[in-house]
Amino acid sequence: MHTLQPGRQRDLRIDFFRGLALIFIFIDHIPDNRLANFTLRNFAFADAAEVFVLLAGFSAVLAYGRTFETQGFQAGVQRTLHRAGQIYVWHIGLLLLCSFGLAAIATAVANPMYVEAIKLHTFADQPVSAIASAITLLNQPNLLNILPLYVTLLLVWAPLLLWMVSRAPFVALGLSIGLWAVANAFSLNLPAHQNPAGWVFNPFAWQVLMTIGAVTAQFSLRRPIPVIPWLVIAAGAYAVFAFLFMAPWALIPGLENTRLVAPDALGSMDRIYVPAWRLVSILTLGYLALVLISARSRWLTEPWAVAVANCGRHSLQIFCLATVLSLGAWVFLTEIGGNGLAPQLVVNFVGIALMLATAALLTQRKAAPETAVARTRHPLAQARAEPMTAPRP
Repeated sequence: MHTLQPGRQRDLRIDFFRGLALIFIFIDHIPDNRLANFTLRNFAFADAAEVFVLLAGFSAVLAYGRTFETQGFQAGVQRTLHRAGQIYVWHIGLLLLCSFGLAAIATAVANPMYVEAIKLHTFADQPVSAIASAITLLNQPNLLNILPLYVTLLLVWAPLLLWMVSRAPFVALGLSIGLWAVANAFSLNLPAHQNPAGWVFNPFAWQVLMTIGAVTAQFSLRRPIPVIPWLVIAAGAYAVFAFLFMAPWALIPGLENTRLVAPDALGSMDRIYVPAWRLVSILTLGYLALVLISARSRWLTEPWAVAVANCGRHSLQIFCLATVLSLGAWVFLTEIGGNGLAPQLVVNFVGIALMLATAALLTQRKAAPETAVARTRHPLAQARAEPMTAPRP
């Protein structure tokens, strides 16, 4: 959810995989969605949320790293605080929109499930305290709890991380892993009013993903991440192991019990503390993608890939849109009794199409002033672009 700093070429892989994660998030957030059987969470220990936060750390270095290096700590902090404020405003707006929208729908159809299922009923039961706790990020309804993580990390952790990553990257990584280990060992978390376990995206644990992404980006700016044969083999083996453990084929009717490993054999996979199984899973996939896919791969410039990457370029807006669309799809399918494949395919297609179209529009609108500025800075180029004919009446 960052804007690339001028002077550094965009890494199309970041935008593409972040856009793909947003599409997966939309699909996963629709209850009982059959297409959710084909998203990352069925094939690995991690899911789209880990992808999103890992890439947030990577893109943060590209967006803000040079400010910390050349203009100092204060200038860098000002930029991260500004971004945190933007995300906070979008989060509160999204929360209010979903709360009032679902409350109105629940009243109209006389079905309180729409506010109770994602824990929005407190806004009707105790509106003052619910709003106050939402403002302080202590009230985090289901599906609306990842943006508070970004706000918190940008306010507290990102400034220190981005200042350290170019000076002492291994110290930053050591502090991060230590904090993650302490959070796991002592169940360190922030309180959440509707969840006794605390924040679903526990910042004490999830910061490790942002840190690893940031450190990786810092090293990649100096030299390409090396292809180490034994590490590629180990990462591939772990990815296969995760695939076999998750057993996606068990979703096929008649194969429900054909799992190779008992589901609880590895202990808890709860995302709150980013257990080691999940952490290693996303890191192995990230390493394989980084070393096996070139930033200049031709397929990344294909129209379909560009459409997905546009979502990644405008991740904050598209995430909020995806959340609203997933809730709308849930209500629509519930009201029409849409358990069949056809209506589910329709809402998925419409939702993804709206995300892609909105992202394309945002990209087009952003490119227009940049083109105008470029022409202003280069009068000769502007003159060449203008037709050498008289204007038509």
